[in-house]
Amino acid sequence: MVYTLGLDILPFKQETYQIIYTEGQYNEVVNNFIRRNFRKISAHFKSRGYEFCYIPYLKYDLARGERQHYNAPYAKAADLKFMSDDNFILEYMVHPENREKVPPSLLFYHPSCWNSSFDEAESQFQGVPITEKSFEGDEELKGVLDEITGFVDDHMGPRIMFQKVPSSHSDIEDYHMAAECLSSPADEEFDVEAKLLIDEIRERIEKLEQKGIESEMIERLFHHHKRKLSRLHITEDYRIFLGDYMGMEIKMTPLPKAVFLLFLKHPEGIMFSYLPDYRDELLEIYSKVKGPFFNVMTAKKSIDDVTDSTGNSINEKCSRIREAFVSQFDDHLARNYYITGKRGEAKRITLPRDLVEWER
Repeated sequence: MVYTLGLDILPFKQETYQIIYTEGQYNEVVNNFIRRNFRKISAHFKSRGYEFCYIPYLKYDLARGERQHYNAPYAKAADLKFMSDDNFILEYMVHPENREKVPPSLLFYHPSCWNSSFDEAESQFQGVPITEKSFEGDEELKGVLDEITGFVDDHMGPRIMFQKVPSSHSDIEDYHMAAECLSSPADEEFDVEAKLLIDEIRERIEKLEQKGIESEMIERLFHHHKRKLSRLHITEDYRIFLGDYMGMEIKMTPLPKAVFLLFLKHPEGIMFSYLPDYRDELLEIYSKVKGPFFNVMTAKKSIDDVTDSTGNSINEKCSRIREAFVSQFDDHLARNYYITGKRGEAKRITLPRDLVEWER
């Protein structure tokens, strides 16, 4: 039997592929069963295109290792404040007085599954009550999945909900097409090139970035930490370190690094159409970054290309700079370090310059 749970405005984006375990009162028997069989249950859901979200395990996964380091590089795992309520989604019930009546359940969401009797709700989740016997064998689990499937099929058509977990950058092919068709100056292609870069690193990013209910959990795990920007330290040999993010080094090839340092030296920003005015300065920076491997003839050609505002070289370099940061930590922090700007305006690095340290 599927029931509807009406919720007020949620602080996270609902994902149709996430199945969330919740309960109004702690059920020791069901929780112990899930813990003992967690891998098997998760594998069954994954085979049907679902991600099983069991909050007690998910929050510890988010708060350790690479996930924690990517979303909050300023925070140490030992300092995290864990949420006390593993069923915090029930905080948003339209009728909180009924919270204790919510049985152990699997919640799932899709905007097409709307119950008119809950029109006062901003969001509606569907719930399937479960017991410790719901996952005892393949047939029992299949029954639970079929119950969800049958409900969704009635609203959306068969099996749409059970496609593989979607890419958060599903429009990447559109950007490829746009890049092929556009022949406009670099400034007009700036955003397109930036999005294209994700195609190269998206697999790793998608595993680490915040999604759906995870975004709210990340906020709760780290809410007592102020989102901290790190000092940016440039060594004498032009290596780049973020001292407050556990000494993280940001690595780039020489030409993107030279472009990055040029923009770092100009907090007021640079219009792409004015790039030729910075050709000599960029060449000098590039020669220092390359060191003994600097070749003036090939370097001049590269600098001419990157300062040509009618070409795409500057966008490619800006994308490499963005990649260097976004591949290491979440964009809500990373965007302060790479080159940004609206079309027709000066592009700049927004990091406050009192956080920038240069070795001389």
